[in-house]
Amino acid sequence: MTSSANKQIMSPKKFFLILCALLIMSAILATGCMSTPATPVPVTSDLKKFNSTAEIDQYLKDSMATDQQNGYYQTMVPTIGTSTGMNVPQRSDQEKGGIAVPAALPGPVGYSQTNVQVAGVDEPDIVKNDNRYIYTISGSTLAIIDAYPAAGASVISKTEISDTPRDIFLSGDRLVLFTTGYGTPDYPVQPSGAEPAIGMIAPMPPYRYNSPATHALVFDISDRKNPKVLKDYTIDGDYIDARMIGTLVYMVTREQIYPYANDHVVVPALREGTTTIVQPDVWYFDNHESQYTFTTITSLDAASGNEKDAQTYLLGSGNILYVSTDAMYVSYQKYHPVIYTVQGGKGIIPPQPVVVSGGMGSSGSGGVATASDIPVSSPAGAPSAVKIAVPPVTVPPDFNSLTDAQRQSILNGLRSAEQDAIRRQEADQTTTVIHKIAINGGTITYIAKGEVPGTLDNQFSMDEYNSNLRLATTSSVFTQSGQYTYNNVFVLDGKMATIGSLTHIAEQESIYSTRFIGDRVYMVTFKRMDPFFVIDLSVPESPKILGQLKIPGYSDYLHPYDATHIIGIGKETTTNDWGGVSTSGVKLALFDVTDVANPKQVDKVQIGDAGSDSAALTDHHAFLFDKAKNLLVIPVRAVSNAPVTKGASYTSQQQIWYGAYVFGLTPQTGFSLRGTVQHGTGDTGYYYYGSSTSEVKRSLYIGNVLYTMSSKQIKANSLDDLNTTIATIPLPNIGDIYYPVPME
Repeated sequence: MTSSANKQIMSPKKFFLILCALLIMSAILATGCMSTPATPVPVTSDLKKFNSTAEIDQYLKDSMATDQQNGYYQTMVPTIGTSTGMNVPQRSDQEKGGIAVPAALPGPVGYSQTNVQVAGVDEPDIVKNDNRYIYTISGSTLAIIDAYPAAGASVISKTEISDTPRDIFLSGDRLVLFTTGYGTPDYPVQPSGAEPAIGMIAPMPPYRYNSPATHALVFDISDRKNPKVLKDYTIDGDYIDARMIGTLVYMVTREQIYPYANDHVVVPALREGTTTIVQPDVWYFDNHESQYTFTTITSLDAASGNEKDAQTYLLGSGNILYVSTDAMYVSYQKYHPVIYTVQGGKGIIPPQPVVVSGGMGSSGSGGVATASDIPVSSPAGAPSAVKIAVPPVTVPPDFNSLTDAQRQSILNGLRSAEQDAIRRQEADQTTTVIHKIAINGGTITYIAKGEVPGTLDNQFSMDEYNSNLRLATTSSVFTQSGQYTYNNVFVLDGKMATIGSLTHIAEQESIYSTRFIGDRVYMVTFKRMDPFFVIDLSVPESPKILGQLKIPGYSDYLHPYDATHIIGIGKETTTNDWGGVSTSGVKLALFDVTDVANPKQVDKVQIGDAGSDSAALTDHHAFLFDKAKNLLVIPVRAVSNAPVTKGASYTSQQQIWYGAYVFGLTPQTGFSLRGTVQHGTGDTGYYYYGSSTSEVKRSLYIGNVLYTMSSKQIKANSLDDLNTTIATIPLPNIGDIYYPVPME
């Protein structure tokens, strides 16, 4: 898991965007070329269904042929293989049956549950619990711990899993486990010497294609000491995410379509053993994508173990999922490529990715083009090229240290350059496509498609409220003058049409966290300071900023305390000797938004120095908060630069502590440290979070006992006296523990 200590330098998502821009720049410099718009592909939002795999083959061939005509190479083309057919009959609801799900255990003992985004919509995680047992993935083992009362806690069952375990759901006496692995079907290979079809790549040598596969195992755990597999389903594709509403599980898998020798596709199928249970219909749109995937949504009933429905959609490649109680929103980024051709041997100075602070590229101070330097070419048959003047504006590396007037002058130039670049289609524009799919009693029904500028940060960048979908995105536009970044809020109606927007928020900064609560959205952006925004969405057609607070540091995750207070967790920041920004320790903050025009930071706590980290910064499931119990638990790797004396010598070296911090929290008193639970000190490899088996990943409570879990053990401590460790439970297979990293 990548440490968020480096987030201000470059997150994987931002690195990918910069990499795309650099690849475009490299192409320009290598050919002395300039840009022309690609031939547009007709766009419709009508959902259509393929009637055969031959139709899918032809659709993908035509798509790649269009790419080649436009001058760029389509990266994804059909896989090889055979289809199992398009419409295998499904069992009826009467045949599927169903059983009642008992409560976890009788008794009044309270217990914590997984921290989720939407009430009533459970999210899968590496650990679940009821009021007695803890169920967790430990390496390649599903372990069940008899945890309460804590004095006699122990692992009572260990089930070895053949593939890589990912997540689990718990529903009474049923447990659903998701794993990923590979199938190895034998696919026919194009005969030697055969010519490739028009628009297809040349034949490859014989190859045994290892296709990704996801398993959903439904366990009967009525006997916790002896779990039994009730059902073992396999669906083609990688496991992306899942949700559970009541006892109904909705799983999303995605199979990338890669280039191979043959021109047949393999349609995803749901199988039980070697029997195909459901061959989903495959749906598509007349919308061109630069990459194609089969995205399959499968529903099953955890109570009975029986499947309910499955549908496959030919979409772009993405993985951010938001689910309400009645709809699923599947999103992905859509990149609009720029096509370059040589004109008269004269090139164009490429768009320069610019870093305001943090080191994501060069400032491009020499990359200023004048009107005479910029010839504009056109497709064949189009009007002759014209020259368009571009404001000679550059963004200096010390942008944030300039005066307000100087910064505003540069931003005005960037806005002008952005609009000019968009008109000439020279900007590296990225949009987010969102598909709305209804889920009702296990039935999966497509509703509509929407598209907004910019990219999403994570699932908390989306929210459904009063039948509208609200989104927060970050736009990065590459212009002649440099990289221009800003943030947006959009409101889409039930048919996924955009009805409201607020754009150009916090220019030259990026979204670090978002939380939609009622008719407001709270947003944290960051580049040098942490602007905490309060945005009003009570009138969906007219979003507006109500207030903002600028403070050092940033928040990676926002969590509601009550109607007027928000908890933030992220990193503290300091100004370094070079005028830039450096991250420091883990930061907890409490914001008061009673006066929306003037939000306040009520209190803050810093844990550790530079290099400190927490699983809660990248995975909200690691955040444990219970207002009624006055309980906030944060897993921490605390790094401190402590003085060390050895004999007559005196040095300073980093001390590392692994464990959990336990706080009480009220608006009146702020954060009050109740105690800590230590899992280790001084382990090697602090450079990224997840490198030590002593790092705490999750915490939970049963009754008045706090359980903190690292990959090697679970510790049980009394909430009345955290210094008292009631039990330590070793976990199996600590050498190959797997903790999934949330995908951005």
